[in-house]
Amino acid sequence: MPSSCSRGSCRGSNALAACVIAGSLIVLYASFDPVPAGEDLHDGEQPVATATAFEIVDINETVPVPPDATVVPQANETNTAVETAADPASADSTVQIVQTPESGIVLDNNEAIKFSLLVLKDGATWLQGVQHYSTLFSKQERIEGDLTENQIIEMKVQHGPTFGVYMKWKNSDTGRQLLYNEEYEDRQLVVKLGGLKGRLLPAIKLDPRGDRAMSEARYPVTEAGILGMMKQIISHRELDLKRGHGCICRRLPNQVFDEKNCMCFVFEYESPEISKTYRKSIILIDARHNIPLMARNFTWAREADGLSAQELDDQTLIENYSFTAVNFAVELVAEDFSRDNPRYRM
Repeated sequence: MPSSCSRGSCRGSNALAACVIAGSLIVLYASFDPVPAGEDLHDGEQPVATATAFEIVDINETVPVPPDATVVPQANETNTAVETAADPASADSTVQIVQTPESGIVLDNNEAIKFSLLVLKDGATWLQGVQHYSTLFSKQERIEGDLTENQIIEMKVQHGPTFGVYMKWKNSDTGRQLLYNEEYEDRQLVVKLGGLKGRLLPAIKLDPRGDRAMSEARYPVTEAGILGMMKQIISHRELDLKRGHGCICRRLPNQVFDEKNCMCFVFEYESPEISKTYRKSIILIDARHNIPLMARNFTWAREADGLSAQELDDQTLIENYSFTAVNFAVELVAEDFSRDNPRYRM
C-alpha cells in the first residue's frame, strides 16, 4: 500500500536517517582505529571500540592456541584473558596471546570482509617493499587426511632482486635444510636432510611443484613466507566479496600475539557448497604493519553431530601457521640464499 506523509514529517524522517547514517560511519571509523602499515602505535595505547547498536561479541571469546597451551590467569585484571603457549624456539620462554579489553563487533558481512581485505592489501603493499627478513615459522597441516606434528622452522626470506627462501628445521627432521632462489635457471629447490642422513647423503634437487616436494606440504615453496600466505588469504576474501553471500565475518577483540597488538578476524562458511575446503578461518593481523602473523583454518567434518565447538575444531584443523620473532632489520646478504654458502654444505 502506498504511504503518504506531510512535507514536514518527511523532511524530519530524512534528517533523522541522515544523522543515523553519519553517526554509523563515524562509529565504524573510530571502532576500527586504522593504522597505516609501518606506523608505530603509541606506547601503551590500545584502540578502544565504542559500544553501538552493532552486536557486541562476548569479551571472553578468545583465539584458540596450540594444543600444548596452558591458560594463565592475569592478576588484577577483569575481562581480559591471557593464554600462554610454549615458544617453539626455547623451552624456557613463552609466546603470549593476550586479549585486550575492547569489544568485538559484528558488522554487515560484506563491510567486515571488505575492511579485512583493505587492511591485508595495505600490508601486502608495504611488505613487498621489504627486501628481506627472518622469522620463526610454525606450521601444522593435514596431508591426505593426517594431521602432521607441529614443525618449527627457522626461515629467511628475500623479496628482491629475486624471490628466495632458506629454511632450517628445529624439530621433526632436525637440521633439515631447504633452499629455493628464483635466480637459478633450473628453478629447482634444494633439500638436505637432517641428522645422520644429511651427513651421509648429498643434497637433492626437486621440482617445487612436483609430487615429491608436495608430499609434505599443502603449498609450494614458491609461496613460502608471510607475503605468500597473504596472497592466499586475499584471494579468498576477494572471492567472498564477489560471491556476496555464504560467509560470516566477525572482528573479535584485539589480541596480543608474540608481543604485538593484532586485529582478530573470524570467517565462517555456511556449507561445503560455498567453500569446499574451509569451514572456518581465524586470522591475527599485526596492527602495526597490517600483516598476518597467525592463520588457523578448519575444514568440514564428515560427522559433526554431538561434537562440541572445540571438539569440532580439534577434529577439523587443516592448516595452522604462525610467524614469530619476525625481524625486518636483520642483515642478510646474497650468500644467505646461495647454494654455495659453505655453512649450508649443500
